[in-house]
Amino acid sequence: MINLDRYAATYGEKYGEHIEWLREVATAVDSYQDIHSNTDFRNAQLDALLLSSFSMTTEERVRMFEQLSYGDPGALLFSPGPSLSGVILNEAGSEAQKAQFYDYLKEHNCRTFFAVTEPNKGSDAGRLESRYTDGTLSGEKWLIGNGTRGDMGVVLFKTGNSPLATRAALLTKEMIDSPQIERRLLKQHCLRGARLSYLKFDALPIPQEQLLGEHLHPCERGLFSMIRTFNKMRPCVVGLSIGYAQAAVDLLLEHGKDAGIPQETCRHFNTILATIREVNLVAAKTADKEPDNMAYSSLAKIELDDLVKQIRPFLFQHFSKLQSDHFVHVRKFMRDSYAFDFMEGTHVIQKHNLVNILKRNDYVSPWSGQ
Repeated sequence: MINLDRYAATYGEKYGEHIEWLREVATAVDSYQDIHSNTDFRNAQLDALLLSSFSMTTEERVRMFEQLSYGDPGALLFSPGPSLSGVILNEAGSEAQKAQFYDYLKEHNCRTFFAVTEPNKGSDAGRLESRYTDGTLSGEKWLIGNGTRGDMGVVLFKTGNSPLATRAALLTKEMIDSPQIERRLLKQHCLRGARLSYLKFDALPIPQEQLLGEHLHPCERGLFSMIRTFNKMRPCVVGLSIGYAQAAVDLLLEHGKDAGIPQETCRHFNTILATIREVNLVAAKTADKEPDNMAYSSLAKIELDDLVKQIRPFLFQHFSKLQSDHFVHVRKFMRDSYAFDFMEGTHVIQKHNLVNILKRNDYVSPWSGQ
């Protein structure tokens, strides 16, 4: 059971019922195998909350995701909602496309996906191998959350070799159900609720009205809107990990003493988490005001990854003491937290981002107060 008093001490009481529900279904979501049903593990109030994230600011979305992740991030990612597709639609979608996406979500309360990563090129949006030619899309995607379950989704591809040739399209359910798409669930050890999937497109027809950014200048769509999307979602991913780590640390603070676990170390983790939370909220606010500024979000991701890498060895060291039912969530954190190392850019990629920022002539330090 969750100690809601500890949760409230950090976050308040706003999402308490949702937190408890996510924790209750977390183990069942991990072992769930049906990739076709969209009527399982439903919580109408939580679904409505996630649907509302379509119109939230980045800061509001980060605060919500962090708090809900306190329950369980895997169960949260398993839930219906706009996901990253909603963010890029806000950046590059036309009003008609936004209405199409939002109205369908509102009516069907379905899962969605955002297909970027490829087997050979990873998530490098500038070097994608998927190609859109003569109105059809061919290529492969993998590590796509809810890729086998989503009724709608956004897919990234190239229309040529120039930097402006990276494009995206909104896929409807009719297109996704086409025989020109192969979808299968990938084997997964960490954060199984994300339901990572493989997608293959074989000359899938995509009408021009489904291409995102057609109403924008060529320089404002493609990679430009993709980078803004990633910059706005990175603080959300960090928030997921912060909320998950906070729940684990709170359990150790509450019950670890009986298992002989040093409370001083747990309090240290708690203090560092609080600091990273503040940096991440600055990253979220910055993403709303300066969506091309990734300094704060990269810094928050780097520090969070470092902290998790300190927590995990500590938990393994005390693994034999974490056998009571109190520590089921902590043991799950030991496994699932590895997934966050790779989401929205690895540790090395974020350091590379910061180095490039520091080389810019117009760079102003985040700590300068300007």
